[in-house]
Amino acid sequence: MAAQETGLLAVIAFVENAPHPVRRRDEIVGGIVAKCLAATKAGTRTNSKELLMLLSEADTPAPVVAGVVEGFDAKQPKAVAAAVAAVRELVHAFGVKFIALKPLLKALAKPFAHRDNGVRAEAQQLAVELFRWMGPAIMPSLQDLPPVLLKELEAQFAAVAKEPPPKQQRLLRSQQEADEPADAPAAAGRGAEASDGEDDGSGDAGAGMDPWDLADPVDITKKLSDDYHEFIASKKWKERKEVLEHLHAALQKAVRLQMSPGTGDVIQELGKKIGDTNIIVATLAIQCLELLASGLRQPFAPYVQSTLPALVEKSKERKQTVVDAIRATADAYFRATGCDLAAIGDHYFTGATHKNPQVRAEAHHFLRRSLAAVATRPGKGDIKKYADQLKSGLDDGDAGVREAAAEGLGTLSKLVTAKVLDPFIEGVDKIKLEKIGEYAAKATVKAKAAPKARAPAPKPAGRPQPRAPAPAAVAANDDGDA
Repeated sequence: MAAQETGLLAVIAFVENAPHPVRRRDEIVGGIVAKCLAATKAGTRTNSKELLMLLSEADTPAPVVAGVVEGFDAKQPKAVAAAVAAVRELVHAFGVKFIALKPLLKALAKPFAHRDNGVRAEAQQLAVELFRWMGPAIMPSLQDLPPVLLKELEAQFAAVAKEPPPKQQRLLRSQQEADEPADAPAAAGRGAEASDGEDDGSGDAGAGMDPWDLADPVDITKKLSDDYHEFIASKKWKERKEVLEHLHAALQKAVRLQMSPGTGDVIQELGKKIGDTNIIVATLAIQCLELLASGLRQPFAPYVQSTLPALVEKSKERKQTVVDAIRATADAYFRATGCDLAAIGDHYFTGATHKNPQVRAEAHHFLRRSLAAVATRPGKGDIKKYADQLKSGLDDGDAGVREAAAEGLGTLSKLVTAKVLDPFIEGVDKIKLEKIGEYAAKATVKAKAAPKARAPAPKPAGRPQPRAPAPAAVAANDDGDA
């Protein structure tokens, strides 16, 4: 035991002082996981964790975490629990920015399924620590847990969500060199902390984290029931409903989908069911299309043109559950196109000029939500055509259409600025302009304001040049000399 601890201290000294100590990193981490993390002596356990921290600081925590995760397969429960606890401490110290999350989240299922209570308890603590950094993005990875355990975790997550965002506790060497070149703390290795004023991005690492990026793609055609194609075309609405419910449940479990040869056929069949005579079947088909668009993303885009017209037509339904499903699916379609206004423009104008006022209002709502989601401002040509259509909606005979058009113009004004929009809505009366202004004040858009042009730097002042004499003066001097 004394030799083991002495060896640990020697390796710690080497890692602290060597300029490139990671060449034997895998062997060191493997030895720590196998022999030290679950050691009897507290000093050995403490030094082994510190060595893991120093190896992480020297380069990046990703390979260190990957090596410790291999300890999840250890035979002794205490060794598994120690490995899970070590990963949690590494996440707490460095956050998730430098860690490969997909393999870690997959490996988390092993300690959760362990027969030992201590291991499962450590797995819960690790999940809570990951939630601090990832937020709701961790949830899809936990959906296969027992419902009781999942509910318990959700309660812990809710409590953690009220806490301040986490911050990276220890800096990598690269961060220390880049961010604290002159006055770095003396303890730059052990326990070096990120200063409160430093914006290293770790505190909000999970703010924009997308569960789709962490999920493995699923081929939904392999989840179809054996009688899917038969029942989807059945004359009995209950049989159509049954296979769609099965498909919907499978899609809800799959965060990310992959395009396979049969996926397009499934999408086209669902598109036909949007207009189903049975409202339950139609709603299920619309909800399935939303999940397909959200799970496939860009590969779904080619099917937008063939299925969106049926959605526009179906928006005349007044039942709120159907309206909500149509709105969510239309928004998923727009995201699948990469938030490209050109991809939905024709369908907007079709809806905006429809004979049914409900369809016209929903078209304006769809455009307004799309304008709020675009990453870049539209050009003047697009501004004009959308503004013209929305402007005509202000005089619609239906109050709902007028309100939706005003809200759309308010969002367009927020997106492109009132100065740019005003020439396109000349002639609108004062009351309607005020309403547009109210909606503009409330609107939120994703597109960033164009950066202001910087004033040119003043030219360095040089030695003043001697002024040339005035021509008259020169002539006078010449006359005098004469």
